[in-house]
Amino acid sequence: MDLATTRPDFPPAAPSRAWLGSSLRAGRLKDVLPLFAVFVLALAAAIAPAPAGAAEFFLADEPEVYAAIDKLNASGALPGFLANTRPYSVRAVREAAAAALRGSRPVDFDVELLRWVAYYAAQKQTARVTLATSHSDDRFTPANNEGIPTPKGWAGQASIAAREDSRPNVSAHLRALSFYGEGGDDGNRLLDAALETGHRYASLQVGKISAWYGPGRHGALILTNNASPYPGVRLHNPEPIPLTGWFSFLGSVQYDLFVARMDKKPLYSHSMFVGTRLAARPAGWLEVGLTRVLHYGGEGRSNGLSEFFTDYAGNNNPSDRSNTLGGYDITLTLPFRAQPVQAYWDRAGEGDNHLLGTGIPWPSQWGNILGLYFPSVLTVSRLDLRAEYADNYSGYAKSANWYSHGAYPHFYRGNVLGHSMGGNARDWFVETRCFLLPSSYASATWERVMHDGAPVKGERHNIFGAGLVGWLTNTWRAEVRASMDRVSTQGGVPGVDGTDFSAFLSVAYQAEGR
Repeated sequence: MDLATTRPDFPPAAPSRAWLGSSLRAGRLKDVLPLFAVFVLALAAAIAPAPAGAAEFFLADEPEVYAAIDKLNASGALPGFLANTRPYSVRAVREAAAAALRGSRPVDFDVELLRWVAYYAAQKQTARVTLATSHSDDRFTPANNEGIPTPKGWAGQASIAAREDSRPNVSAHLRALSFYGEGGDDGNRLLDAALETGHRYASLQVGKISAWYGPGRHGALILTNNASPYPGVRLHNPEPIPLTGWFSFLGSVQYDLFVARMDKKPLYSHSMFVGTRLAARPAGWLEVGLTRVLHYGGEGRSNGLSEFFTDYAGNNNPSDRSNTLGGYDITLTLPFRAQPVQAYWDRAGEGDNHLLGTGIPWPSQWGNILGLYFPSVLTVSRLDLRAEYADNYSGYAKSANWYSHGAYPHFYRGNVLGHSMGGNARDWFVETRCFLLPSSYASATWERVMHDGAPVKGERHNIFGAGLVGWLTNTWRAEVRASMDRVSTQGGVPGVDGTDFSAFLSVAYQAEGR
């Protein structure tokens, strides 16, 4: 059966040129380059980048880094950092941590967290080898795990990751993985692998990419790393851009634009996928974001610029011409001394309506994510708590059949690109972590997944999880986690219930160079 087990979200990592060349040839990136050139030309006229190095992304299997950044951000220690467009660039984290250490320093455990994040994000080369073993009562694909399955029974896993960040204007990252399960359940995955070049305010990435748009931490409505990375090109700013003049009220801004090529499917195979996001932090206590993504084109249809602009503007006639999703998110950071708290709302919709009769595309059939995050619990600075609710079935969303567009489903290689709960569903998620060291924590989670529509209407999951992750030394890292899923009405069939247990253990060795 399918489990939606919890796993901290994180984005991507690092490439050797041989691996990258193979990936680009397989993905036919020439199909997306003409469209992406429009983004490059449009931004070139507006941005005069300062002479600074390009940035690479964090490795995807580093929940402790993202946990530390979330905690510092919600505590008010990173007031200029934009936290809801991920993966983060190492450069942005490095600059934000340095600024926090230079300025008014946080108190208690947050000081230790800042020092560790600054050390981890320092400019360097890294290479990592990870070996893992798992056991599961049934085969499933964990949530936000880049489409990597956990085989039934005993299984082994081996992965490599590398990052090159020593040159001023070029960086690279690569991550690849193999898994070996009982009964021949084996597979190989080339995950995020890309070359990047550019400056602090405009950097171009080419390779296999993924993105996470929004403040939700167990899931986001439009884009997560629940599916495998896809071949494409991306333009973004590794560091937030501080605006001046008439637009100074927006504070610091961040943009992310990519064009990707989807996989083979029955209708309009190898279609185009375009993601756009603009985020701003007008004040230390407020972050906002706008997101719009588009599926269109493919075999038998136009992939050109004219078709892109028509579909992106919401002119979708006939109804299977394209699939667009759009939305906005708001995050309030309230670092009260007695009890800091962060509240966030991610609202996104499908459909092709227009705002108040104007030409501005405005989706309908809205879904929502609401969350509260406490970076400390009362006076215990090493403890945090998160509660998150996701819903894409209430109200008009019931008519959307979220993610399952007839011509352009919001999936890649069988996994949803959005929230791991899928469409026609609701999800409760609660997580607490106790930081043993800045680089190590123990966690406990509970998740309630409710499928309210076809094809598995009535299916319910109660998922309990626990884990421990951290660095044993400067070079050795270990992670252990376990989950138990109690399911009822499995597959939408009343009376079919069960319990599945899974456990995972990994050990990694990392070498670093300057």
